[in-house]
Amino acid sequence: MASTMAMVRPSRAARAWAGRLRRSPGNVMSAIVFETTPNPDALRIVSDRPLPSGPPRQFMLGERAADPLAVALLAIEGIVRVMIGPDFVTVVRDDPARDWEALRPQIAFALLDTPAIDLEPTVVAIAAVRPERSEIEQHIEDVLDRWVRPGLGTDGGDAMLIRFDAESGTAWIRMTGACGGCPSGPITLKRGIEQTVRRWVPEVVRVAAAEDPSATPYDPRARFRDWVARKWGTPSG
Repeated sequence: MASTMAMVRPSRAARAWAGRLRRSPGNVMSAIVFETTPNPDALRIVSDRPLPSGPPRQFMLGERAADPLAVALLAIEGIVRVMIGPDFVTVVRDDPARDWEALRPQIAFALLDTPAIDLEPTVVAIAAVRPERSEIEQHIEDVLDRWVRPGLGTDGGDAMLIRFDAESGTAWIRMTGACGGCPSGPITLKRGIEQTVRRWVPEVVRVAAAEDPSATPYDPRARFRDWVARKWGTPSG
């Protein structure tokens, strides 16, 4: 999975945001970069805004979020999922028809106006993302931390170990952030994550996808075809 950086065209809203950023007293943010991801419905955002350390945390529309930045981003019409990592933020839209050009300035305003919180995550916050593990599950977590998560993070995503079934040798993993609902997610899970985990954890026979309740319910292959059609048009003939 490889991402590309998207330059924000200087629309009226973007120019207004840039002026507001420059005029903001005491503002420590000097740049906000929006990066496209393999998931056409997700953007990865990098800025100078300080973000909490620790594992990435995902927040979904309709759920109570303790992070004020997540609350502000989810209040934007069309944003249904947010992931906040130590050095990036990922936002996921609800509909491919929503124009990112209209959403980017609102996202920038949220990053600029929302007060930062304590940068050290609490024990409760970490436990919510990384609960107590068995010895094998902790081994899987260590492999994900070293070999898998750094690459997924560059695309604005993460892989969450839900559980390990010792009887069947199955590790159930949920793709989150930009990886949740991504058309290439199943390939990444089977060809990338499964092979890596099985190499280092012999107890794992296979890796299976744990259903993400926030992911788009329709076939990811149909979703990818729709995205191609919107971008380049439907082939003639």
